[in-house]
Amino acid sequence: MDLLTDIIKAIVNGLVYGSIYAIIAQGYYITFITTRTMNFGQGDFVMLGSLIGLSTFTAVTTSGGGVWIAFLASLLVVIVILAISGWGLQQVAIRPLKSWHSIGWILSTVAVAMIVRNVAMLIWGRDVLMAPSPFGRAILDLGILKIRYHEIFVLVSAAVIMFLLYIFLKKSLFGKALEAVAFNRDAASLMGINPRLMASIAFIIAGILAGVGGVLVGPMVHPGAFIGLFLGLKAFAVAIIGGIENPRGIFIGGLLLGVLENLFTLYSTSMKEAAAFFLILVILAVLPQGLFGKRVKEKF
Repeated sequence: MDLLTDIIKAIVNGLVYGSIYAIIAQGYYITFITTRTMNFGQGDFVMLGSLIGLSTFTAVTTSGGGVWIAFLASLLVVIVILAISGWGLQQVAIRPLKSWHSIGWILSTVAVAMIVRNVAMLIWGRDVLMAPSPFGRAILDLGILKIRYHEIFVLVSAAVIMFLLYIFLKKSLFGKALEAVAFNRDAASLMGINPRLMASIAFIIAGILAGVGGVLVGPMVHPGAFIGLFLGLKAFAVAIIGGIENPRGIFIGGLLLGVLENLFTLYSTSMKEAAAFFLILVILAVLPQGLFGKRVKEKF
């Protein structure tokens, strides 16, 4: 019975953390399909969102605001700052180098990530912090399973975010313009769509997704200047596992990775971090395009 309980807990925890990975990984997806580039500092943007959210939450509650007002205020501040950060990254680290048809943007985004990390250390220090949740530490007791209300909130929020992102891409004019640029940049230009504007919007959305992910994951981890490293790597792993051009595949890949790494923890806690990369090796050996990626015929 204890083993069964542990397995159920691991699966539930895996779904919660996997949904966070999926949110962050959607940022890789939306920039890749639009510009064929991505922010390799996406994890550090998550860290930045988490720390800014924590500071805003603390400032509002200290001044007498309620916890939900503080949470909404932190979410709004993080969305604005990370949207600007995403736009700035695209303008400074992606666009100039992309025009030279080089892959120098990879190193430039890594450089930006290191700058963000060091700035975070200067502002918040090197120590990890405690991020409060608007739910406090309240727990839902289901008998064989106990789960924090914040974790339920994260899981529901992730599903809502994925749904809204899907509606945005498939139904809105901006979403259709993004997909048009992804399908054929030149043809989209002839139709009056500005590819540069769409590229900026893609990185703004990626920044917002990273920031929201940081706010949601903050109370579940100990926010600090270094939490973005593994979060970014795992999100990238999710994008590769699910198929970087398939948002639904990314969501499924995130849940799969989250569950797998938590099941690995039952055997050995030291194996948790290796689970993501073990899964990548296995899947790419069989399906190089990912679980739900498009199959491409080799010319040679």
